[in-house]
Amino acid sequence: MKVSSSEKIVQFSETLRPFLPSGTEYYVAKFLIEHVVHFKVSKKRSTKLGDYRQPFEGEPHRISVNGDLNQYAFLVTTIHEMAHLTTFDKFGNRVKSHGKEWKAEFADLFQPIVERDILPSDVTMAVNNYLKNAKAASCSDERLYRVLRRYNKNKGILVEHLEMGAIFEIKGRAFQLGKKLRKRYECKDLANGKTYRVLGLAEIDKLREDE
Repeated sequence: MKVSSSEKIVQFSETLRPFLPSGTEYYVAKFLIEHVVHFKVSKKRSTKLGDYRQPFEGEPHRISVNGDLNQYAFLVTTIHEMAHLTTFDKFGNRVKSHGKEWKAEFADLFQPIVERDILPSDVTMAVNNYLKNAKAASCSDERLYRVLRRYNKNKGILVEHLEMGAIFEIKGRAFQLGKKLRKRYECKDLANGKTYRVLGLAEIDKLREDE
């Protein structure tokens, strides 16, 4: 027996339910089904939260989102990638990845969720602020990143939490914390002696207590 499009949406929304805020799963599932998207919940990736790939050689649109994100971060990231899809459908590769066209698409896709008033007030306020000038990633907007991070079950240590001179590791590299600039800190790479600017909002992998 052939499954109808509406039944597919309902079934897919049940699959998405554990990852998204209640009341948003049908909206996301409907978009992904109607746009024929190969959607994947990925393992944690340190370099990105989500990814969009345009159709290629018969393959459909592809979107992947890290499965370790809390439900609100998962929603923001998913819609971020959905906006890449609609931007590509309308403009192809003729516009910037995160230009005004993408920002408009992101705002349009998120607006129905904001209007339904189903997100916590702090998330709604942060998203509304983000929509005024959406950047390449939610973590690029400090206010939104901090609000979304409140809902993490396990909150790691951020660079900005450390004391001057502390030694920490990120992605297998050891750094020593230096002076604060604006949103970044001067950090010395202990392997090569070079100084790098690291975001204060960057989450460390390990703090070397014995140094």
